[in-house]
Amino acid sequence: MEIIKRVSNFITSHQMINNGEKVLVAVSGGADSVVLLHILYSLRQQLNISLHVAHLDHMFRGEESREDANFVKLLCQSWQLPHTIVAKDVALYQEQRGLSSQVAAREVRYNLLNEVAETHGASRIALAHHADDQAETVLINLIRGAGPGGLAGISPVRDNLYIRPLLEIRRRQIERYCQQNALQYRTDSSNLKTIYLRNKIRMHLLSKLEEEYNSEIVPALGRMADLCRVDDSYLEQQANEKWLSLQPLINEKSVVFIKQKFEQLHLSMQRRVIRLAWEKMIGEQKNLSRYHVDSIIEQCGSSRAVVELPGGNQCLILRNKIQLGARPEEKKVPTYCYPLKIPGKTIIKETGLMIEAKTYSITELEKSPAKIPENEVVLDHDVVGREVYVRKRLPGDTFKPQGLGGTVKLKKFLIDQKVPREKRDLIPIICNDKEIIWVSGLRVGEYWKVTESTKKILHLLVQKIR
Repeated sequence: MEIIKRVSNFITSHQMINNGEKVLVAVSGGADSVVLLHILYSLRQQLNISLHVAHLDHMFRGEESREDANFVKLLCQSWQLPHTIVAKDVALYQEQRGLSSQVAAREVRYNLLNEVAETHGASRIALAHHADDQAETVLINLIRGAGPGGLAGISPVRDNLYIRPLLEIRRRQIERYCQQNALQYRTDSSNLKTIYLRNKIRMHLLSKLEEEYNSEIVPALGRMADLCRVDDSYLEQQANEKWLSLQPLINEKSVVFIKQKFEQLHLSMQRRVIRLAWEKMIGEQKNLSRYHVDSIIEQCGSSRAVVELPGGNQCLILRNKIQLGARPEEKKVPTYCYPLKIPGKTIIKETGLMIEAKTYSITELEKSPAKIPENEVVLDHDVVGREVYVRKRLPGDTFKPQGLGGTVKLKKFLIDQKVPREKRDLIPIICNDKEIIWVSGLRVGEYWKVTESTKKILHLLVQKIR
């Protein structure tokens, strides 16, 4: 039949299976996987391969799931194929790890496939993704704003292990094949629920694109995915070469590379190199967003900067090098609040700092240098009032910084000021019983600044205790 020949040619062109290999076939019981198994079964002598079937009962759909498992068991028995059928409580796995049902099911499924393949000596795992799946994946990634790697969609071969022989076959061709060969299959009721993005795209967006814009949208998206995959592969190859040119040092705790050479790279290579560094450090490229990558690149002009990364990690940017590693353990600063002695000295024993307060007339300020150090501030004494405190920052703190024209959350303000997480609790907050007056070393509040009507000055100096 034509479809068998197309699949055979696709397997050959992508070098999916070698002579004499054992292939583990993932069979859910749906039309796609039943057709995949039937075609590989038909080609087993031509390809000189042996087959083993794996099925996972996710236990999501009660009796329906058990019937799926029994269907696959009977199918394998009728074709005299060895098989492994396992039930896993995916809902429990999902709850324990805080995952979505789809992500949890995917992780459990792939873990099982890998275990069964290793146990039975299978060197390939065949999956039943088809052309419509590819189109849906490309659209999902497009909607999410993915780059070339995401628009490449589903790869025909991944990790030299997972193969997808049906990737150029349409869903309707699969259903027709079932009819022509009198193949029975199961229908997963969850595939009809539009609460899942993929189902919604398949049932609404993709069908509308096909009906009203391009009747060949599915193969068109498949061709685009092929183009993106080839380009992305080349760019990854280039990025790996650039990565080696940065003379990276990799150990168990960090990844370090030369900053000057990194800055000379094209932006496209910089982004990919950062992702490679992240992968070298944690073993995969997950969780590192475009925001994290671009934040690192943006801070490269600094002689010292810290960019916080997921999972308790950070990127430390120094004059000569860039270092990705675990974030230093934060020093736990106890909550404190002291009345500010005006005039006088207030000791903050929790942070080893002292605040010295002095008062003088506006005429004395006019004799002082125009610019004062970051650890000092001059305020309108009369506006500040008598009840002034120094304390540690608190959850929910807000602040109206001078010059910003509005109120911001203190946490966001500190992030925008590039204050490393481990140093934020060390900053003394000067306040009254209602508002923040000065975030020491950074910015004074709008209401407390010195103006033309100021008559008396409150001068604060923050310094370490000797």
